[in-house]
Amino acid sequence: MMHRDKAIEKGESLQDFRNRFYQIASKWRESDPSFDEKMKKPKYGAWRSKVIYQTNMLTAAAAAQERQAREMPEVFTHAKYICMMMPTSRDEHKAWNGTVLPINDPWWEKHSPPNGFGCLCEKEFISKYEIRAGLEKVTKAPTTANDTTNIGENWDYSIGDADAENRRIRNQLEEKEEKLFRNYPEARKAASEANAKAENQDTTVEPELDLSKIKTIKTKPLSRAEAVRERRAERIERNKEFKQIIQSAREKGIKFIEAKKLRKPLTEEQIINKLGKKDPTPGACSSQALAYIANKFGFDVKDYRGRQSRTFFGDDSVIKSFTKSGGFAATGNNGFENAETLLKHVESGKEYYFRSGEHAAIIRRKNNTFEFLELQGKKKADGFLILDQSVLKKRFGTNISKTEWFDYLIDIEKLKDSPKFRELIGFFNTKGM
Repeated sequence: MMHRDKAIEKGESLQDFRNRFYQIASKWRESDPSFDEKMKKPKYGAWRSKVIYQTNMLTAAAAAQERQAREMPEVFTHAKYICMMMPTSRDEHKAWNGTVLPINDPWWEKHSPPNGFGCLCEKEFISKYEIRAGLEKVTKAPTTANDTTNIGENWDYSIGDADAENRRIRNQLEEKEEKLFRNYPEARKAASEANAKAENQDTTVEPELDLSKIKTIKTKPLSRAEAVRERRAERIERNKEFKQIIQSAREKGIKFIEAKKLRKPLTEEQIINKLGKKDPTPGACSSQALAYIANKFGFDVKDYRGRQSRTFFGDDSVIKSFTKSGGFAATGNNGFENAETLLKHVESGKEYYFRSGEHAAIIRRKNNTFEFLELQGKKKADGFLILDQSVLKKRFGTNISKTEWFDYLIDIEKLKDSPKFRELIGFFNTKGM
């Protein structure tokens, strides 16, 4: 609970959480003799920290939504089970998708999502007005209220009830703590010093990375026949990956809006003005970068969607699919080394989709200077800005962790010759905005 609360209160990112993960997880050492051996495996730590962070944040969000709905019982009378319909979604949870029941239905006591580690399902609250207007219709419970066969161990509880009880206990402890501090002022000082010491335990030294000194890797020149064979193989693999992404988007229920051809090509400035500052939502950066690519290729595409579309196109597995043909992936616990590895593949005069840390953007290289495309600018205007180590750290969230993760680089020209790309962009294209 304490680690989850810190992540929420401070807006902690996955990378921040990973930086503290080894310290948090070390308490398992006594109960798990193989703990140190497991933690030596980078992928294990990356996987476990991601699952815990993601699950904690989703659980906290679900508890907050339950709390808000319970405060307005005269408005929110029903709830709907939403499965993200991802390739990794549990089949039984997919079957529950779309279930609409009264908030007080016994089924919710054990089936309110998330329903296990890695579960991305959500509980959407429905107002009585939506029910009256026929926008949502009440369904039957897909299982009996006490059937927990398809729920993870120890997940068969009501998050709303648990949240209410946790808040009661927390308030009780805070009252006792305040009483202790009033009677014993030295206790408050000791607690404050202990907290400050815990906050400053991270002694990780950040490496110096001078992007201007990065040399582009020169690939071995291919004969004409070899180049043709390579392009053909990449195109086949790319269409295969795109087909799987499209199928997954359809299964998830993401609306498809066909991308029309532009009447005439847009300049770089026109594309930036078209897409910039329209969607500052965290997590929208990935599909915004893809929307820029689509417009560069001559399609009239905008990206102001949220929820499932935003989550889907920011998902690690989707981005990884893009890199399987025409892209690069770097893995390790040092985000700056990952970035350096990827930036060595950037050629002058070309543009790339680049994801490092918690942010994605279009990047390019001009002589010895790297630039990234800002489309969510606040104080500064949108457009191509200088990319250096400071920007990697502050804007992208690039960092060093005790666990491993993946960063990606995609040559956007590799996407251009795929007939499936036009279909794919229809799942984040936004009409009439």
